[in-house]
Amino acid sequence: MKTKIALVTGGARGLGFEFCRQLAGKDCTVILTARNEERGQQAVSQLKELGFDVHFRILDVENEEQIAALATDLASSFDSIDLLINNAGVNSKSSGREEDFLKNFKLSELSPEHILHMMHINAVAPIIMTKHFVPHLKKSRNPKVVNISSWLGSVSAKTNGGNYSYCGSKAALNMLTRALAFDLVREGITTIAVNPGWVQTSMGGTRAKLTPAESVAGLLQVIEKMNIKDSGKFFQWDGTEHPW
Repeated sequence: MKTKIALVTGGARGLGFEFCRQLAGKDCTVILTARNEERGQQAVSQLKELGFDVHFRILDVENEEQIAALATDLASSFDSIDLLINNAGVNSKSSGREEDFLKNFKLSELSPEHILHMMHINAVAPIIMTKHFVPHLKKSRNPKVVNISSWLGSVSAKTNGGNYSYCGSKAALNMLTRALAFDLVREGITTIAVNPGWVQTSMGGTRAKLTPAESVAGLLQVIEKMNIKDSGKFFQWDGTEHPW
């Protein structure tokens, strides 16, 4: 039986790394991408020490030329892509600088440049990434695209102010995923958005309720069960549907 091939963006740490670890543990061939080459290579080395079939490719998801080059590279190296997980993302605290945090979070300090930067990475990049990998996905017998969203992107669940850039970018991702799903269903490609929950990563912090292992284990069950009829839906990590 053909080994499934999974492509994961932002795979050097956090949820992305855990996706790569668990997918490889299920005998998938995993292509781990990361913007930082050193971190990416270290992550792949860790997984290879466990005997996993993992390959590193450098990728800045904001750079469409790099995305296109990666698509060309992988077309010559792999027969198809069975699963694309658009995981790479940033939040309001990602830079580690209070000034940048406020320019994304607080109304009186908001910066258009900061908002658009986060919109590009969190909302636009997953769609552009998918655009370039449709030919690879179409060669799979059961192709799937999973965009990592957030409960903070749920318009109906928003009950307080602030956090403009992150909440807005994830809400935009949800709408773009919905549009993408209607286009890709014609190609036989299943596309969903998922909420991983509040996870103990650099984004979620130490007070979060879920470990990366718990979140990803749940999400992989969702991914395994999803079919073309689920295209355009927004799922929780536990398999229930999330309100838009």
